Amino acid sequence: MELFVSFILSSVISIALIPILIKSASVLNMVDEPDERKVHTKAIPRCGGLGLAIAALSVILWLLPFEGPIGRLLIGGGIIVLFGALDDILNLNYKWKFFGQFLAVFVMVSGGIYLKFLPFAGLDPAPLWIAYPLTVLFVVGVTNAVNLSDGLDGLAAGIMLMTVSAIAFYSALVDSSSLAIMALALAGGIVGFLRFNTHPAIVFMGDTGSQFIGFMASSFTIYLIVDVHQTLNPALPLLILGLPILDTLTVMVQRIRSGHSPFSPDKRHIHHRLLRLGFTHAEAVGAIYILQALFLLASFFLRYKSDSVVLGFYLSICFVILLFFYGAARLGWMLHPVQEPIERRRSFFRRFNWLYKFSKFYIEYSLAIFIGIMIFAMFGHAMMFTQLEMVFAIAFLCLFWFLNNPLKETLTRLSIYAAGVFSCLILNPSNGVDHWLVWGVDIFLAVLLIVVFLAVQVTRKTVFSLTTQDVLVGLFILSAMFLADIELLPRILFRLFCLGYAVEYLFHRKAKEYRPLKLLAMFSGVMILLIVLPGAVSAMK
Repeated sequence: MELFVSFILSSVISIALIPILIKSASVLNMVDEPDERKVHTKAIPRCGGLGLAIAALSVILWLLPFEGPIGRLLIGGGIIVLFGALDDILNLNYKWKFFGQFLAVFVMVSGGIYLKFLPFAGLDPAPLWIAYPLTVLFVVGVTNAVNLSDGLDGLAAGIMLMTVSAIAFYSALVDSSSLAIMALALAGGIVGFLRFNTHPAIVFMGDTGSQFIGFMASSFTIYLIVDVHQTLNPALPLLILGLPILDTLTVMVQRIRSGHSPFSPDKRHIHHRLLRLGFTHAEAVGAIYILQALFLLASFFLRYKSDSVVLGFYLSICFVILLFFYGAARLGWMLHPVQEPIERRRSFFRRFNWLYKFSKFYIEYSLAIFIGIMIFAMFGHAMMFTQLEMVFAIAFLCLFWFLNNPLKETLTRLSIYAAGVFSCLILNPSNGVDHWLVWGVDIFLAVLLIVVFLAVQVTRKTVFSLTTQDVLVGLFILSAMFLADIELLPRILFRLFCLGYAVEYLFHRKAKEYRPLKLLAMFSGVMILLIVLPGAVSAMK
């Protein structure tokens, strides 16, 4: 339950905080102006990383004790956020950036988080004079690798979302709730940020966000390998953080060969090279997501293999990627120009005039029915609510009615997603629920997804279109196939997949409508909070 709270609460804080920071970006002087090295053509706030970091750190501080290695790790993360924010505001010299990063790593290492075991060194701990420098080099290198890879909308955030999700999974395998909570809190903050950073982005994460997620992900990886899951291969961090490491090393080598500083800015990164090969913005980001997914998939299958196998496989993937770019450059290959999609108004389904209105009606009331079933299923838990909790619920619902529409939509979305996850916990055969009811809910949602697909076909692209987030969703769904031993995970992902597309489609048509659905969703969301929070609080005591 704490894992659920960690992810959801961090997502909520991030989604709620980032719009406030966007409005304050000019006052904070956190605005990214376009130049010759950047893809965007207008000034965009770069304060999203601050909201992401605050969300993740606050949730971790609330759920975990501030002591030992965890406390030192959080202090290190705080130092990164401080120097990153100063850089976003004042454009610090690179020497100050490195000073902040080295200081953060020093605090982390002093808490006992460092590379105690090295590849090809057997089971004996590495000497400190080797372990400490390698830890500093690894963490600072990955921190800057993520920072440098943040060149397209949703790119660095999406890569790190996959990475920290993998870390959370490996932690859950050995029941390490502390690391799983931290990883999921960071994942939740990233999800909230991606809500505003998908192309075309309305906010960037800035150095604050890119350095923070890079530092935390690299630190989590070390903590996972040396303290949490010691049976994992010590070379596994190469695969878990595969693409950022490859990107940074190749770029630095090219800069040194051309006589430039390895830290000089240019357009040699993988995403720049994909754009030069004719990839669109979305195609380049999607391709990089898939490449990182290959590294993570390899880490799953090779997690207990020998050092030589892991290192060999990593080098093999890197070789294939670099060979592709080399061959494309020599042959002058370009991806075929993106053809304009056929106007949806001319599609086969558009012939049925009734389908457009019917789909909207069906999706709206199907979501309302699902939420209604969830509310009914939670009534047994509701009997345990105190009078104070009931007063809080009623007050919140009254306040919800007067909120502005964007915030109301966001809370509605989160409530429906929470209901999707909670439905798997409540409507479960282990709770005495008949299998036919569980499968009935899944079939009901599958039909809903089919109707959404038909609705998309008869709706203009300017109203609803797919984005790079859909690539992430697809990769997470496919990953569930390899995690089938965790019984609830595939069902949770499937239900979130169906509900997510239904909600997004509905709100992209006329978001000011659907008041009964919004009220039902918020009612279920408040009930879930009243059920979950007391359990989380008692678990911390």
